[in-house]
Amino acid sequence: MTTPAQKFREIIENLPLQSKVAVLTQDNPDPDAMGSAFAISYLCRHLNPDIQGTDIFYGGTVSHPQNRTMVNLLGLPMRKMKLFRPEEYQIIVLVDVASTGRKNLQSTNAKPHIIIDHHRDDPDGEYLLKDIRPVGAASTIVTSYMREYGLEEKAGETSGPHPLTHVATGLLVGIKTDTQELTSPTVTPLDFQCYEYLLKLMDGKKLYQIINYTIPRYLYLLKAEAYKAMELQHSVVVAGLGLIPPSQRDAIPIIADELLRMEGVETVVAYAIVEDRIVASLRTTNDGVEVNSFCHQVFGEEFSGGKLGCGGASVPLGFLTPDDQSQTTNHQVWEAVRAVVSHRVFKVASSG
Repeated sequence: MTTPAQKFREIIENLPLQSKVAVLTQDNPDPDAMGSAFAISYLCRHLNPDIQGTDIFYGGTVSHPQNRTMVNLLGLPMRKMKLFRPEEYQIIVLVDVASTGRKNLQSTNAKPHIIIDHHRDDPDGEYLLKDIRPVGAASTIVTSYMREYGLEEKAGETSGPHPLTHVATGLLVGIKTDTQELTSPTVTPLDFQCYEYLLKLMDGKKLYQIINYTIPRYLYLLKAEAYKAMELQHSVVVAGLGLIPPSQRDAIPIIADELLRMEGVETVVAYAIVEDRIVASLRTTNDGVEVNSFCHQVFGEEFSGGKLGCGGASVPLGFLTPDDQSQTTNHQVWEAVRAVVSHRVFKVASSG
């Protein structure tokens, strides 16, 4: 039986001379998305040196301070989606996301040829390869390809740093963050095996710098706002952060993770208005909460989704988008959003 790694190799090795590969990931990529996309780009060039090249695209922002540190230290070649021209690429790969035009990838409707993901979204259609597995991280799936190809032997053939070192470091960070240091309920034996494999290849100094990133001042200010504004009913917390710029949107999942550690709290929804959208993160330790369904009921199926213990949403505000010139209007829009989100979250939580 052909494995996904073998199928991927077959597709890439049989590309015509001077072909181009586009790797697309979430609009606002996290370490798992960036690490796995970086590795897929590397694998394409390794498996077929005759291709013209690979490009990695994302549609939103890389705003989390850890993510920016990762991009800078590993030299991740991330390109904005506005530069993406689908007709220029023979192969389009989705990594750490399974659908275009909705949920975490709304910036393009381009149809992919290959999907590599670990989330529950499983789109219909014909693809050259669709590798969606219930593991802790997309980086684990990509690392399993590397293990099957025996790339650690290639790294040992050269003296000094090998390009694979940066790739392995990015994948390791992806697994560490998406599995909460291999402690999340989604962790599988394959995650542990791939983590151990990457430890032998990664750059320890760069890993330390990425994990111990500098925390910006705005994060502390937003945490204070969250603690002041949070609403608590039974074991559910809803925390609104107000209107924030795109450069601060990654504070939302950070705050959701932190609030979940509060005594007596089992489910957290943290959210804010970011430009023309409501952006939210859901975290839960309650096994009775089916995250994907919970997100759909609160924010709509088209704009939200989740996996075990973790979910998110990006809901367009449309004509209600706040006007930068009117503080009064902005306040009114925020109060309306706050009331609706709180009502829906507590209603869905109580009905479960």
